[in-house]
Amino acid sequence: MKKLKLPFLSPKAFSNSAKSIIEHLKPSVHKIGAPPGTLTYTGKNKLATQIRLFQFNKDEVLLDKITSTKELEDKISDKHISWIDVVGFDNIKLYDELGSYLGIDQLTLEDMLNISQLPKIEEHEDYLFITLKVVDLIKEENMFSFTHYNLIVKENMLITFSEKANPIFHNIEERLQNHSSPIRDSSIDYLSYRIVDTIVDHYYSALDWFTDILSELETELIDNPSKKHINSILTFKKQWMVLRKTIIPFKEAVRRLLKTETEFIKRAGENFIVDLLDHLQSIEETMVILRETLNNLMDLYNSTVSNKMNEVMKMLTLVSTIFIPLTFIAGIYGMNFQHMPELGMENGYFYVLGVMGVIGLFMFVYMKLNKWL
Repeated sequence: MKKLKLPFLSPKAFSNSAKSIIEHLKPSVHKIGAPPGTLTYTGKNKLATQIRLFQFNKDEVLLDKITSTKELEDKISDKHISWIDVVGFDNIKLYDELGSYLGIDQLTLEDMLNISQLPKIEEHEDYLFITLKVVDLIKEENMFSFTHYNLIVKENMLITFSEKANPIFHNIEERLQNHSSPIRDSSIDYLSYRIVDTIVDHYYSALDWFTDILSELETELIDNPSKKHINSILTFKKQWMVLRKTIIPFKEAVRRLLKTETEFIKRAGENFIVDLLDHLQSIEETMVILRETLNNLMDLYNSTVSNKMNEVMKMLTLVSTIFIPLTFIAGIYGMNFQHMPELGMENGYFYVLGVMGVIGLFMFVYMKLNKWL
């Protein structure tokens, strides 16, 4: 396994990372006191709102960049399946206009702009609303980035709303250009499923990195535990909590959707939704393993530090044990009595050193034979 550089070991890096993760854990306070349906973007990605219109059928694909609701209304054709891709939450007025034109409920628009909204699936009278998170790994900083993503699935139209553009959907756009792709010959529900499935599959990459780096951290804790590793463990626990908040509610939403037997299930294909649920179940089980690993890492740190301290105390005790009789002999001959028999011996000094050496060697050999050393 490739050796990974463990992140967040300095107090400053740990503090910055913790603040970033906490942003995804705490609920939004922007909407306190505001009436229901108030459109307020609660995030910090102030990207200009951009709209792309994909129109396709079995024979062709059309791509247009849209700047207004009026332009969108003029270009949408009933002969094609439409995918309206909206990126950036900066233009609240445009969102309000899109909601009115596309028949999107005001409360749904509110949830779209609220990045603290938990993943969920809502069935409305003429559309299905799906909101979830895209998880990206920032390799340079060894941490996760979360993007709020929403889908409105109508009878012949898909509208997606995202905080920022994400390269994980490039593969879907490329397949859309391929006339032999199943997307071109299927309903809009299949395209919606492919987008959601791509997001869910991307969770595996995040968990794969998480598993590798925790394994690396475990190795370091065994070899050379340090207080700096506590920062890493605490940061990873926060990252795990954000991942859980991101993934687990969506699994439950898909499970409930599968039980309702909606038109979306019939058109997208029940087998595809079951497969999606299987992936989420597998991801949840991996999350459970990661949680247990994180809990064990702190115990491992404490036990390893304790073992090392015990080794130090053992060595000090053994050294002290060897030198206790030698110190006793030296103490006796350090007394200043005038009539000590051995003081008159010409080679007494060397005799005493010899006896002390023999005693020390005997005790060392005895401890070695008993495997105390």
